Amino acid sequence: MRNFLKLSKDQKIFKIALDVPVNKFFDYISDDMSIKIGQYVKVPFGKRNLIGICCETSIESEIPVEKLKLIISTENEIVFDESMLKLLYFVSDYYHHPIGQTIMSVVPSRIKKNSLTSSKKELIFKADKCLTSEVIDNFPSRQLRLKKVAQAILNKDLRQKDLSKLVSNGSECVGRLEKMGLISSEVFIQEISRSQQDQPILNKEQRKVVDAIKNNKSFKPWLIHGVTASGKTEVYMNLIAEFLDNSQSQALVLVPEINLTPQLEERFQNRFFDKKIVVLHSYLSDIERLDNWRESKLGNADIVIGTRLGVFTPMPNLKIIIIDEEHDPSFKQSEGLRYHARDVAMMRAKNLDIPIIMGSATPSLETWYKAINTKQNFKYLKLNSRAVESATLPEIKTIQVNDKTKLQVSKEVIDAIQNRLDKKEQTIVFINRRGYSPVLICSSCGWVAECERCSSRLVVHLKKKRLKCHHCGYDQKIINSCVECGNTDLLPLGTGTQKIEDVLKYHFSEAKITRVDRDTTNSKKSIEDLYLKMNNREIDIVIGTQMLAKGHDFPRVTLVVVLDADNALYSPDFRASERLFSQLMQVSGRAGRGKIKGEVLIQSVFPNHHLFDSLKANDFDSFSNQLINERESMGLSPFSYDAVFTVKSKNLNMAKQFINDVSGWAEESLVSTINILGPARPTIEKLKGFERFHLYIQAPSRKDLHMMLKPWISQIRQHPLVNRVKWSVDVDPTDF
Repeated sequence: MRNFLKLSKDQKIFKIALDVPVNKFFDYISDDMSIKIGQYVKVPFGKRNLIGICCETSIESEIPVEKLKLIISTENEIVFDESMLKLLYFVSDYYHHPIGQTIMSVVPSRIKKNSLTSSKKELIFKADKCLTSEVIDNFPSRQLRLKKVAQAILNKDLRQKDLSKLVSNGSECVGRLEKMGLISSEVFIQEISRSQQDQPILNKEQRKVVDAIKNNKSFKPWLIHGVTASGKTEVYMNLIAEFLDNSQSQALVLVPEINLTPQLEERFQNRFFDKKIVVLHSYLSDIERLDNWRESKLGNADIVIGTRLGVFTPMPNLKIIIIDEEHDPSFKQSEGLRYHARDVAMMRAKNLDIPIIMGSATPSLETWYKAINTKQNFKYLKLNSRAVESATLPEIKTIQVNDKTKLQVSKEVIDAIQNRLDKKEQTIVFINRRGYSPVLICSSCGWVAECERCSSRLVVHLKKKRLKCHHCGYDQKIINSCVECGNTDLLPLGTGTQKIEDVLKYHFSEAKITRVDRDTTNSKKSIEDLYLKMNNREIDIVIGTQMLAKGHDFPRVTLVVVLDADNALYSPDFRASERLFSQLMQVSGRAGRGKIKGEVLIQSVFPNHHLFDSLKANDFDSFSNQLINERESMGLSPFSYDAVFTVKSKNLNMAKQFINDVSGWAEESLVSTINILGPARPTIEKLKGFERFHLYIQAPSRKDLHMMLKPWISQIRQHPLVNRVKWSVDVDPTDF
């Protein structure tokens, strides 16, 4: 029953979203009538004080008024407006995630910590007209430091950071000079030196795409399906210029990887001199991220370039959303709130009645199918040729290897690399496995080094003399003898980026070789250094993992080599072949982006596989149509709407009991059209010390899926073990 006891005239009930795993708001009272929806507050919760967001006001509560606690304090800043809260309510409901945790997961960490200070702005000190040499000469002779600072400012505007180099108590000196009215200070703004470049003239295909979209400023999803190097970024920039037609307009650009933001940011900065551009990604400090987030929220940032979480950035004047490389799996969050940034962006665009543009050379099968299906609301646009007039798609060749030689670098590859070195051209060698070797094995008994916390093998990192788990981060020293039989002849089997680096250094001792993977490229500076060195021809050969397959533009790369490409051809994951094709087409697209024709060499045990045939012909459509037919016959996405329920516990029996109980409930509550598969163990049964089980749920429509999930999840929350195991629901999963 609701409580209708009267509040005092100067009190109101506020419903607060808190970062706790309970799917509801919490009621508090306050006599501060100025508290607004979207404002953040500090409230008591148990023995703690928490930061929360005010989401609703009310005159009634299910809790007796006398038991309601008072809001401790409020901040004037409004974190989310009504349109953002509406989006977050949808996200919570669609992904079946507690409302408070949904809202608080996208709030900047410094706000959640109630650490609200922005980064300090550097000042610059300037001389006023009354500051002259005569005035300085009249300072008392003992005030040498004051004279020195005053003379320096008279000669030239002085930056705050240069004060300490000038004198030991510079802050005190400028403070005195300001009080005397001799100098003034203002926030220093760094002048960025940008190389003005002629704006490329759009080719016919690009112009057709821009013209089709620019006059449609209401909600419409557009897919730009363009071959690699077809100039999609140039199309994006032209569209942004069309939509930012006044100072009140904003554009949001989402990219899948942090690695893409430096190059993209530079291009945007060079193009939009008069616009404020901010970036949002995890390499920023908390203070930098909060500053950029606030600039976006206040409408001061014209263009926001962000990774996955950027989709939740408040932007009061948002007019267009662009998603680059929309196919990329990293747009899907894999922990906590398991949202897909592309799908959230779609709903945000719909709510705001603005267009959303998705671009890719290899669109996800779901997006592509919607776009070519006339019954859908999508618009499909194609870019068939490369933007640079003389640039052509690279020639793709497969090289036959066998099980024994598939992890070696073939003679054809060595010769092709040497040919590029002779021509002063650059080469990318792609192997999607970091480390030196994926397995350490005993030559006597066959023992393999395995992770203590996961059902996976430890990877050999020879240079650091460590064995590492790439799933949980566990590492240890490389052991000298087998733990089973004591044999000291332990062999590293298989190939990773480190081993390929050693092989190529042996063959090309004079070449400048760089390795790019998560071990070597772990900061914004290392990414920027890579671009600089590639563009300055300080690198001849770059060896890397999937980081190199993402939309990078290296115009002097004319050869791409792919090693060990077969590992996904016969994977149990039904999306594996789609991802492999996408990855290979993307990495192939790094070759021949300039005026010199590119070449791609792929080593494979199965060179005649239909996937490689489609790749050589650059025939995305035929490959995708084949996948569509397979998926339709098996009732898989995009012909079904799916969810994966996962339970994990360090206690195997507890995890078993929980999954068996909830799977039984799922069968009982079944909507007739729903199909339940499992319970089953995932490929990696144990991860980070937790035993895991999955349930796979299939439905023919979104409506049926959510009709089943809602009451079932409510029932799960009442299970006696619900707080003793970890469980999650992943709607529209991309990994299993």
